[in-house]
Amino acid sequence: MQQRSSEQMGRFGRRTYLAAAGGAVAGLAGLAGCLGDDGDSTPIAEVDPMTQGVDSGTLSWDDLGDLEGEITIYSGRTPDQISGVFEALEQEYDDLTVSVDYDDNDVQVNQILEEETHPADLMYSQDPGALNALHNDGVLQELPSDVLDAVPTSYQHNDGYWTGVTGRTRSIQYNSDRLDETDFDSWDELPTDITEYATDERFEGIISTRPNSGTFRGFIQAMVERKGEEETRDWVRQMAEDQDAQLFEGGSAQAEAVNRGGDDDPIVGLGNSYYAARILNEDPDAPIRTTFTENDAGCLFSVAGVGVLDQVGDAELVAEFVRHLIAEEGQELMMEDNGEYPVVEDIEYVGPLSDLDEINPPEFDLSGFDMDLQEAGDLIEEEGMFS
Repeated sequence: MQQRSSEQMGRFGRRTYLAAAGGAVAGLAGLAGCLGDDGDSTPIAEVDPMTQGVDSGTLSWDDLGDLEGEITIYSGRTPDQISGVFEALEQEYDDLTVSVDYDDNDVQVNQILEEETHPADLMYSQDPGALNALHNDGVLQELPSDVLDAVPTSYQHNDGYWTGVTGRTRSIQYNSDRLDETDFDSWDELPTDITEYATDERFEGIISTRPNSGTFRGFIQAMVERKGEEETRDWVRQMAEDQDAQLFEGGSAQAEAVNRGGDDDPIVGLGNSYYAARILNEDPDAPIRTTFTENDAGCLFSVAGVGVLDQVGDAELVAEFVRHLIAEEGQELMMEDNGEYPVVEDIEYVGPLSDLDEINPPEFDLSGFDMDLQEAGDLIEEEGMFS
């Protein structure tokens, strides 16, 4: 294991360390056939931790076992969201190779389900729906008990077949420099009930959202379950017709437009919190700000997470790799690089947004999300919201 200085391992010093270390995530050369007849049939739930379980407290990578060998990941997250932690692990362990295939969640899930022998060890999903789809088709295996005990049950599969690694909330983004272009006297007047963003005339022509995202569909599904289908349909229709909401294809583009503040840019945006956090991590003086509704679907907390496939190359390596993702450095890297929330309660949030315990998101069973959230998608389209 490489030795690191205290500066390199400092809570806020890892970005400098990674930049100096360089390197890149390994490509996928030789990915096919990396299991074959050499796969490890041992259930990872039966593999003891190399050193200690992550349920024993907030652990650093130094507390865990060394990672040696090759691990292959199908990622539904984009490289800018997740590659930093993979690169850091390769720099941490000389004998570790992380091979990652990046594509959309649905592409990765369909690929796994079509394969007779999975070249991947892990699926790293942007949202719970893809992991639920894999579990429903019987291609995931139960995670080690210490991993499940380290993460709150609301952030994992009900039966332990996947776990969240980081989280984000739905949020209200706004450009703090543009108050005089609105009919609000103060940003403190922004509603704490998501319903009002579709009914308050002060949002007409200045609000935006992103209806093609899985998290927006998840938000709609949560609204249906909490407020009923009729009220949810009214909300979508009012956003599209009465408020003339500006629609975006990507969350980054939406947050950047709110932050930019041009004449044609929206002043308010409904979107995932981490897009604003990423801007503020780079520029603390940026005008974009976030606020949150209270205990309704408008501040729904969801996760990006991992599931282990039923065929892996090295069960001990895969289990220990997952432990590294939810250990302190793994959580902090993803907070710093992607503006997300940690899922381990004892790890402090160090980003530019409100702490999660200040937001009061509703409790919601993420195991109920399917990959396509087709009913929510149909509702959105039927009520006239097209991106």
